[in-house]
Amino acid sequence: MGARNQAQWTKQLITRLTKAMDAESFAVCAPPQRWPATGKLLWTQIHFGPTSESIPRLTSTVDAHIERHRDGGLRLEGTVRIGSPAVAEVMRELPGDGLSHGDINRGRFDMLDGSPKPLVMAIDADGQLEGAVAQYMECVRGPVREWLAERSTFAALLEPAREPTIAPWDTNPDPTLLRGTVLLCVLDGRVRDAAELMRWYLQRDRFHRWDSLEDASAFDAAVRERFPAYAAQM
Repeated sequence: MGARNQAQWTKQLITRLTKAMDAESFAVCAPPQRWPATGKLLWTQIHFGPTSESIPRLTSTVDAHIERHRDGGLRLEGTVRIGSPAVAEVMRELPGDGLSHGDINRGRFDMLDGSPKPLVMAIDADGQLEGAVAQYMECVRGPVREWLAERSTFAALLEPAREPTIAPWDTNPDPTLLRGTVLLCVLDGRVRDAAELMRWYLQRDRFHRWDSLEDASAFDAAVRERFPAYAAQM
């Protein structure tokens, strides 16, 4: 009975979320992902994208993650992210691990406002579907919209690239966001912005645990070699 309820609730969640997101100008941008492909289904993920983007080569995505819980219910969580296939393609040819699947920056719904809190929407009965969707959409209309707005223009994107990560244990910028922003600027011909950001970064005396002065310098040198206009600004 539990598995049957989970399957029915998952279908209803997809239908309700799709309708609600469409009203906010977000459309389904890829078929739902299901894992595992064979055997007992554990989770389903839906991807929504805005109908228009303000930065060339940048894509914004809001994800809904539906997990089948062992108690027979569902757990709904959300993630928002920005990425760029064009940046990922360049990054693969540069030193370092590159970007994960083209992502430049991402955040879980429960971490977007800087004060971590539980934001897992539980569905254990038919009557909880509406409440879970309402809670998800409340976050979309609030913190998610704000997070995307802070990354919706080059001027806006340059600010969070310099700021500490939202993780309370780290005071250093996210190196993936910073590198992605540098490359987005270069690809758009904004080499002065890219160079100013990278110069500021290289002058720091501390780095995120994923980065170091050596790795950042190697990235900078590779970008200079690949893009002469950027090198001229450095």
